Amino acid sequence: MRTRRVGLLVLVLAAGVACSAAAMDVLEVGVRIDLALQPLRVGGAVDWDLAVGGYGLVRLSESWRARASAGYDILNAGPYLSLGLARTVTANVFLEGDMSLQWNFRERSSAASVNAGVRLRPSPGAPQHWSLAAFPVSWTVDMATGQSMAFSPHVTADAAVQSETGLLLGGAVGVSFLRGPSLAGQPVIALGGGWMLATRLTTRIGYVPPTP
Repeated sequence: MRTRRVGLLVLVLAAGVACSAAAMDVLEVGVRIDLALQPLRVGGAVDWDLAVGGYGLVRLSESWRARASAGYDILNAGPYLSLGLARTVTANVFLEGDMSLQWNFRERSSAASVNAGVRLRPSPGAPQHWSLAAFPVSWTVDMATGQSMAFSPHVTADAAVQSETGLLLGGAVGVSFLRGPSLAGQPVIALGGGWMLATRLTTRIGYVPPTP
């Protein structure tokens, strides 16, 4: 019941964003492919996620941007949905926060996460650009069991190239630091002291509409 309520709330918020998109400036839209290495082994084997979906980035005002993405995890048979906001601090620095939901029909589980941090983008608007984001504030909860992880910081490095026609090709590498003190021996990449790593590779192909 809790899963259905949270899922319904997020879907309603996503529908609200989609319905008001006509009043926003679309900055980028496209498709994305995510390949993630799960931090724990499943039955002694390495566990991967492979998700395909779509995304969009819009400008709400001079200071605020919103990002939404949704897709389907092919290997674990479950959809995901993510909504985020970014606040401009300077031309190169943004404060960001996002909320995401992930369903896993194979394991009959679901998880929700909330992250907050800062992104540095030295050359906004340039045909070739990169960014570095650090999210020290992170909270994840398993909606089936209620178990939560309140501190799992992660870092993401992103780079993209945009053509004169607006076609954009980008990629990102993300690393999350997770703590599981009772799971010694099970992590795929163990750091010691109960800490482990989870990694994610993202490829995106998008379109950047011309500036009016």
